[in-house]
Amino acid sequence: MFFKPAGEEKKRVGLIEELSPLIGELEEGSMIAAITTDALAQAILQYSSLANALNSGITAYYLEPTNGFSLKLLSKLSENTENLFLGKIYTLDELSSALELVEDNSLIFVSNFSILERQSRENLIGMRRVVDEKGLFLILSHNTLEINELDLYPEFRRLFGIPELFEYLLVLRTNGYRRHYRMNISILKAPPEFIKNIGEHSVPIDEKAKLFLV
Repeated sequence: MFFKPAGEEKKRVGLIEELSPLIGELEEGSMIAAITTDALAQAILQYSSLANALNSGITAYYLEPTNGFSLKLLSKLSENTENLFLGKIYTLDELSSALELVEDNSLIFVSNFSILERQSRENLIGMRRVVDEKGLFLILSHNTLEINELDLYPEFRRLFGIPELFEYLLVLRTNGYRRHYRMNISILKAPPEFIKNIGEHSVPIDEKAKLFLV
């Protein structure tokens, strides 16, 4: 099917404000695959993106196979949790079913994605189709200490199956020295207007990091 590009603006949601100059905001009908290599980077990504959606009046869903969510940490960034929903998933089939049930134009954050069972090329493409049809903001994340920093693209294929399905491929790490913190980010893929930023970057993230460390 063919269509003429619409002139109307699509909805957008920010991930981490400090990274917006590099990667912009997630547009409805888009997917992010994010690898984090430490707990702080994962927390900043997770709670910042959920809070940004909720503060913008967008319904947010958090899905995972473990128990890694803290309402107390989210409250540091957003007092509005009325439109937040939590759920458990263990297979890619269950994630696909969940995407059929969520509100259109909502944000879905999936933690520990690569643990999910029954991942197949067919299911991943089906998931992509639902995201497009419902105009969802889908963030698939995985926190791991085992990553080949010298060859990151195969890591995305190992953890996310079909990297080509995603608008963004990001690796996030934090480091701190004498109570100052930075977010180091590898951008392997980004929307066309941000391809100039593909590569390695480091940005100060003191205020955001300290929210989670006090």
